[in-house]
Amino acid sequence: MKEKVKFSLLIAVCIVVGLAFSVFSIAYFLLLHHYSGKNVDYIWQETDEFCIENIKTVEKNADEDFVILNLADVQMCDLEDILHFNTIKAEIDFLIKTTKPNLITLSGDQTWSNENLICLMLLVNLLESYKIPWAPVFGNHDYGNEGCTAVAGKNVCCDIYERAPHCLFSRGPTNLNSLGNYVFNITENGKILKTVFMLDSGYEQKISNEQIAWLKWNANGIKIANGGVAPEGMCFLHKPLPEFRTAYVHYLYDYGDVTQISEDVQVFYSLNGSEQNGAFDALKTCNVKDIVCGHQHGNNFTLSYQDVRLTFALKTGELGGFVQNEDVYLNGATFFTISNLQTSVANLRVNPNQFKIK
Repeated sequence: MKEKVKFSLLIAVCIVVGLAFSVFSIAYFLLLHHYSGKNVDYIWQETDEFCIENIKTVEKNADEDFVILNLADVQMCDLEDILHFNTIKAEIDFLIKTTKPNLITLSGDQTWSNENLICLMLLVNLLESYKIPWAPVFGNHDYGNEGCTAVAGKNVCCDIYERAPHCLFSRGPTNLNSLGNYVFNITENGKILKTVFMLDSGYEQKISNEQIAWLKWNANGIKIANGGVAPEGMCFLHKPLPEFRTAYVHYLYDYGDVTQISEDVQVFYSLNGSEQNGAFDALKTCNVKDIVCGHQHGNNFTLSYQDVRLTFALKTGELGGFVQNEDVYLNGATFFTISNLQTSVANLRVNPNQFKIK
């Protein structure tokens, strides 16, 4: 009898130890271990020869509108949002089914904590399931809250994005003081309609001089390949350029040089973002007509300033959302419609509570 009791206790101890080891292993490899990813050296120089065949394209169907849906600051965390993922998925499903986009952009902070690997993979798998081209940029939380400190570091995030078949992301040159700078064109019957510049403003306080030089090099190469005509451009980045603040102040005090494009202008958070270093002027010389950012969840507007539309995109997902008097939900998505060579911008606002799985 005693032998059986001892044997049962031994089995119980082994089971407990085995479970503890399994839990520790899962926690270590998914929540604690830091993956570095592969290091890729791509040194760009202004003297490099530009090749239009290296620029990816997204084709617009003739005689049909082309819709770009932007998802901003989804901000998922492995430790807090795994159980809420179905809620976030339900909101994104609704946004996509309602707007029927041809392209999905993500303006940074897809994840927000050091525990980012599981949620990033879940989000990537979700976006891939729609079989729609999609293009993300990094925010200041995507690969850790204090620099590149997350379980999935910046190179790992690049690896995950670049492996996704429908993702247009490229880590780009590695000597621009940042990763995730890339360009693609929207074409119709082989003709370039739009050039889209995706810029990393993640942890940097400004767009670097190297990024600006690379941006101009691409724009000039595309212009030459397009018969000497610069296509109208769009730029997506995470942090607002200083001109977002300038445009809002000029709008607020009625300077007369700003036009309100969006239905309303909501500003509840600071407009601080990247520092001034000529990025706005550089984008203008590249014929960029739309600059889209996220970062501050309590802001949402589109203002035209110096012939450029500046759009503070709506935040997507429930975490860190903004509610004013339980009435104004700055949540949902901002989308752009290209129709007859004209581009319009609109918001689709939602109450994130309606998507909670009960």
